Amino acid sequence: MGFATMNGGTTGGQGGAIVTPTTFDELNAYCTAEEPYIILIDREFKGSNPDASDPTAPVRRVLKLASNKTLLGVDDSGFINQINIDINSKQNIIIRNIRFTMTDVPIDESGSEVKILGTNHDPDIIAISADLSSIPANERITRNIWIDHCEFYNEDPAVMTDADRYDGLIDIKNDCQYITISWCYFHDHHKGCLSGSGNSDNYDRKTTMHHNYFDNISSRIPLQRYGKLHLLNNYIVNCENGLNVRIQSEAVAERNYFKDTKKPIFGKVSEGGTATELDNYFENCNRLSWVHIPSATSPDADALNESEEYNANEYAVPYAYGAFVTEVADVPEIVTTWAGVGKINSDPTALTPPPGGRLNSITFAPNAVTDELVISLQANSDFSSEITIADIKGNTVLRKKEWVHSGRNEFRFDLRPFSTGIYVCRVHTGKEVIVEKIFKIDN
Repeated sequence: MGFATMNGGTTGGQGGAIVTPTTFDELNAYCTAEEPYIILIDREFKGSNPDASDPTAPVRRVLKLASNKTLLGVDDSGFINQINIDINSKQNIIIRNIRFTMTDVPIDESGSEVKILGTNHDPDIIAISADLSSIPANERITRNIWIDHCEFYNEDPAVMTDADRYDGLIDIKNDCQYITISWCYFHDHHKGCLSGSGNSDNYDRKTTMHHNYFDNISSRIPLQRYGKLHLLNNYIVNCENGLNVRIQSEAVAERNYFKDTKKPIFGKVSEGGTATELDNYFENCNRLSWVHIPSATSPDADALNESEEYNANEYAVPYAYGAFVTEVADVPEIVTTWAGVGKINSDPTALTPPPGGRLNSITFAPNAVTDELVISLQANSDFSSEITIADIKGNTVLRKKEWVHSGRNEFRFDLRPFSTGIYVCRVHTGKEVIVEKIFKIDN
């Protein structure tokens, strides 16, 4: 879902060889190759010791991704430690199901900015940019990046009090567009995510962030300069500053759940940043826009300073997403259950969707199932689809391919053998994935 589905979509290394590197040098060779690859990460790669079998191997701390690549963690074993992921002037990249940290990465503080020791790179975890000096200026663009079901962390800000020791978890700069960050777990860090390096970085970036889990982050969830942002169904808890709309930015913040967060949404009036709010929920937060004061769910909240207020905008999200929306009251449970690593099918053969189409409508009935689940959908073309049902632990308990015909379709599934509890049903049409939570109950 999101901007990464636009501009032709994001397919990563689809069609390329499926490879499993065992050393950093192998990983680096696949990541920097010109041809597409689906690269499986089934172990830890660490910058200070990339090959445990050879402790004298050279230190590697930057991994530069070329276009048309998929990095996919296997089960919950994929871990990239003290290695900066650099995406600069590239297109069509997918990163899924991998744990990342820069904790204790050696740094150089001799200059005006902190750098990773031995490099000219900021200590970001993932740096997405478009300023590669070795190519013509008109080719310095980054397009179609999807980061999904990953985990990002460094150190508890209460313990590591130096906010500049590490940089961002994901930073986006220059002419970068059609980016989706979904179902990721961000925690224990000072500066979370940035879009725009400064007031002169005036590109029209387009980013979707949906169903992410932010816990114990000090700021930048995200900090947005210029461009468009769709912030949907994120769970932000125990954080300092949330969404910060800065110079000429246009954000749509929709059905996010903020809990125990000091400033969930704020701006800078003098810079003209804007945010349209749709059905967000603020629980026990400290400072809110005046339009939310008084707040029944944050009764002790004060109004933002006048200089931190923001106006709404008229920006309309340009893609369909209604079938993916979670009711805001369900966001804490759904997001904490499904965000992060080890929650998806890491079989690379499942990455290639069946030839498909889009649905006009879909319903799941009943929501609380005793015996039979009925999925009714309407389409205006014929295509193949796949329907899966997974339990609360992410284990697939039903998988079935169905042929969808133009017009009305109805598929019935016997759930009587299923244990009672919460299940997640996914309908994969090849063009979109519709997700619905269902409850199996006793008669």
